[in-house]
Amino acid sequence: MTGFIGGGNMAEALIKGMVSHGMRDIMVSEPREERRDYLKKTYGVKTSASNLDTVKSCRIIILAVKPQQMAAVLDEIKDYVTEDKAVVSIAAGITLSFLQSRLSTKKIVRVMPNVCALAGEGMSVISLCECFSDKDIGIIRDIFMSVGKVLTLPERQIDAVTALSGSGPAFIALFLEAMIEAGVRLGLREDDAFSLASQTLLGTAALIDGGMPPRRLREMVTSPGGTTAEGLKVFNEKGLGAIVAEAMEAAEKRARELAK
Repeated sequence: MTGFIGGGNMAEALIKGMVSHGMRDIMVSEPREERRDYLKKTYGVKTSASNLDTVKSCRIIILAVKPQQMAAVLDEIKDYVTEDKAVVSIAAGITLSFLQSRLSTKKIVRVMPNVCALAGEGMSVISLCECFSDKDIGIIRDIFMSVGKVLTLPERQIDAVTALSGSGPAFIALFLEAMIEAGVRLGLREDDAFSLASQTLLGTAALIDGGMPPRRLREMVTSPGGTTAEGLKVFNEKGLGAIVAEAMEAAEKRARELAK
């Protein structure tokens, strides 16, 4: 059985994906009664107000709590996390060494998912020790593949992952907001500007997901002396590449600070 400690949005996204892929042996511990009732009714999972109930009942335990709650949760469950259990943390900034120092099991996984999991199009990066069997890590990979794509990378790269795919949806959404606002200033109605911008984003993502490199797509749209070239000229003059790099470096630095 797979257990979730915490029944928030990311836990729900994973549960939804798991259930849709036929993984139904799931238990969730969640302090809010109305949230427990919702998860039980919507997804047919077992629920409890007790974290210890979940730990005792489950072989894979997913820690889906806020980073600032992690130490208290680990102190509560540590005596019941036996060496045969696998623990998966999806909390930003919580390192493998931090988890290993507080738990008896060596089967500890750190995962950096992103909010796109809510739409089944997530990007999750897994970091783990070498003590896992193919079977055990295969089950964990299947859980996260139920809500999108998965990469396995060394933990030293997780802060960069956090800056790129963790914070990335907000960066892309900010750019989309700016496009919509600019469209309104150019005379479009806001709902029309939203439809134009959002569908353009979806279509672009589909082309790239189909294998077209971003550079090739940009070049295909850009005719010499045309409208796209004129707009790109402004981005280049304003230093868009440098702005993006600086923003990602700031996010990566903050991720490193949170891990201390």
